[in-house]
Amino acid sequence: FMHAGTTCDSFLRDNLDWLAKATNWAKFTATASIGVIHQGHETNALKLMSSYLPKEPAGGSPYQEGGALYALGMIHANHGAAIIPYLTEQLKNATNETVKHGGCLGLGLAAMTSKNSEIYEHLKNNLYQDD
Repeated sequence: FMHAGTTCDSFLRDNLDWLAKATNWAKFTATASIGVIHQGHETNALKLMSSYLPKEPAGGSPYQEGGALYALGMIHANHGAAIIPYLTEQLKNATNETVKHGGCLGLGLAAMTSKNSEIYEHLKNNLYQDD
């Protein structure tokens, strides 16, 4: 990704129709790529990702929502103290396997090097679930 960490997401913004046509894991990956582009720019991350994140009661595509949770983890990788509670709550509330997948990836990246045993147990329990 040549725009990693630059916040230059003009390609995605100029090609929203392409993003809308993406299905399943392509939608997950395309949404997650926003996290690569905005890596390290935590201040407005929730606002930036808000249209893609899980919503109650009616959610969007689980692939889009899972990708958005993964993107939040990439944005906050290695220093995610501010986003860890949000990702933990989203993972606890997730009922769809794809959203859980993105939540686990995002939480893992955000909590990387935190040595938090509660997060480790939460991720391990999700891994061992038999969905």
